[in-house]
Amino acid sequence: MLPGAPFIYYGDELGMRYRPLPSKEGGYTRTGSRTPMQWDDGANLGFSQAAAEALYLPVDPAEDAPTVERAMANKDSLWHTIRSVLTLRADEPALHAYSGFDVLHGEGRAFAFSRSRGDERIVIAVNPGRGTEQVPVEGLQGETLFAIGGPTFNADGGIMLPAQSFIMLK
Repeated sequence: MLPGAPFIYYGDELGMRYRPLPSKEGGYTRTGSRTPMQWDDGANLGFSQAAAEALYLPVDPAEDAPTVERAMANKDSLWHTIRSVLTLRADEPALHAYSGFDVLHGEGRAFAFSRSRGDERIVIAVNPGRGTEQVPVEGLQGETLFAIGGPTFNADGGIMLPAQSFIMLK
């Protein structure tokens, strides 16, 4: 939700894992990020009916390798979470390009910033740390647009962010 063009690299939306593979045709360390898309539980995870050894790069051999089919079927998947965030970004003018950006809090492990356009203001608070953090924020009604990790908002006390949590408030 920071200003700029967000991007999702191939497979990020599924949680595809980096594979430590030897460089192929100048791919260097990026080679392991370019494995075939994992569509379903079929042969080669739905990428190809060819023999596994005929593929340009191998698919993830793990039994729990994420697939598009499983991600779309699980409402709690990373795929659905990313889709929700992208929809939110498209629907909220304060999150569009060229909107205002202000840092609100940067002490301890947590940080908070706001994005604004016209009269609309959205506050985003993140705690990547391992402990709970309190973030004081003024002038919010506290409508939660999106949250991960159980953060709470109190108009008098601000935002309480458990370890590794995130909240967007309007």
